[in-house]
Amino acid sequence: MKLLRRNNVINLETQRLKLLPLQADNLALSLDNYGEMESDLGLMATNTVLDDEMKYAMKVRLKKVLEDVENYLWLTNWAIVLKKEKRIIGFIMIKGYPNENGEVIVGYSIEKEYRKMGYATEALKRLIKWIFKNPKVVCVIADTERENTSSHKVLENVGAVKYKETSELMWWKIESRS
Repeated sequence: MKLLRRNNVINLETQRLKLLPLQADNLALSLDNYGEMESDLGLMATNTVLDDEMKYAMKVRLKKVLEDVENYLWLTNWAIVLKKEKRIIGFIMIKGYPNENGEVIVGYSIEKEYRKMGYATEALKRLIKWIFKNPKVVCVIADTERENTSSHKVLENVGAVKYKETSELMWWKIESRS
């Protein structure tokens, strides 16, 4: 399968982080050879092996990106890169272009050794700022497992409010300030 390769036309950064939206070729390469994907992005290659959950997420994102290449920024995983180490420390996933209610759903993950350092909050704040530049966006939504108090704290830190819960999950919403 021939994958479309385009230059990243977006540059989202914070003081410590860079957010890189993975294109179709990056997603495919992450499944075959993660270290090669890192090198291809100009980052430090690691011996990272994707777990089954992350492999599944990469496959789903690749399928979505290939179905709608023009809107790939709204369908892909964004690598969270620690600038001083030139290393991927996690991902934020946007799960689609704003729906008919103006909702955009996000998910995120930070590697264990980089948790509780504010990276998830910093990255999510920056991406949310970009998301809200789209006039169709009314709110950003995330769900977390009930026991994942660290993730709850990240969402609270970015201004999210819990609006729904079940015995297993909690849903959070950040509303546009415009």
